[in-house]
Amino acid sequence: MKFKFRPLVGVTLVALMSAGLFACQKQENAQASQTEQPLQELIIALDWVPNTNHTGLYVALDQGYFAKQGFDAKIVQPSEDSTSTLVANQRADFGVYFQPNIVKRLNKGEPITAVAAIAQHNSAGLMSLASLGATSPKDLHGKRYSTWEDPVDDATVAEIVGEPLVKIPGESTDATTALRMDQFDYIMAYYGWDGIHAKIKGVETNFFYLKDANPVFDYYSPILIANTDALKANPEKYKKALAAIKEGYLYAAKNPEASAEILVKHAPEINPELAKQSQAYLSTLYLDDKGDWGRFDYARWDRFFGWVNDKGLTDKPLPPQAGVTNDYLPN
Repeated sequence: MKFKFRPLVGVTLVALMSAGLFACQKQENAQASQTEQPLQELIIALDWVPNTNHTGLYVALDQGYFAKQGFDAKIVQPSEDSTSTLVANQRADFGVYFQPNIVKRLNKGEPITAVAAIAQHNSAGLMSLASLGATSPKDLHGKRYSTWEDPVDDATVAEIVGEPLVKIPGESTDATTALRMDQFDYIMAYYGWDGIHAKIKGVETNFFYLKDANPVFDYYSPILIANTDALKANPEKYKKALAAIKEGYLYAAKNPEASAEILVKHAPEINPELAKQSQAYLSTLYLDDKGDWGRFDYARWDRFFGWVNDKGLTDKPLPPQAGVTNDYLPN
């Protein structure tokens, strides 16, 4: 609205206008306070210590993408292997998880669904010290294997290395140090974290990618899971949350150095150089060949679960597209 007035009466009109604008502003502020909704709590449970698998989550938090979608997001680090339990019991809205590990949860009938692929290709592999002399996975047969005691993971390693496995139960947050301390001879690890960490420490290792041994092992790892019942009850909530998360991972894919700094800002215990080098590697795995984030290729998902069925690793065969959906991802 524009006003026209003569200079002689300008003071009076300015006073009237000021009063009128002040009244309008008060009314608008009152209306805004009535319509403004408080941010909705959103709990995201990590799978492990904070690392570059999680960068997009921290970016979404740091850059206000969650708040823009109406969420007060909290990223929590649960105790060992409790992420799926938190999600199944609706104590967390999302959890970072892995396709092989979801098998035992689906086997038990837990209400868990994979809703987004954090990385498009599996960077897991078998890592050993170079001094062990292994030139192929078969050379690891008979050597001590550090196991998380997950049946599907162990069957995967056995398929590549050969039966029987010499298992050393336990979990290490620093695979390189554990190898150097001779706690075991090899471990299933992720190149984007443990492989790069070894290089930074100046430790020579051999790393054999699972997917190189058998393409069926290019499964989805890591993934985001949500509660199946909660998804159906409140689909818009999850669509909005995934829109924020996608924005975070798109940023991380395009800005590896800046996103690594954001990760370290929120998790200062991380070695900054490890975060930087790891992020440079992992940022190339976030997006598919169309430049999209989060979408599953159902055929690839089913191919791995077909192998799981063939190995008899479930009480009953997993049907096609078991425990996975793209329906909540933004276009």
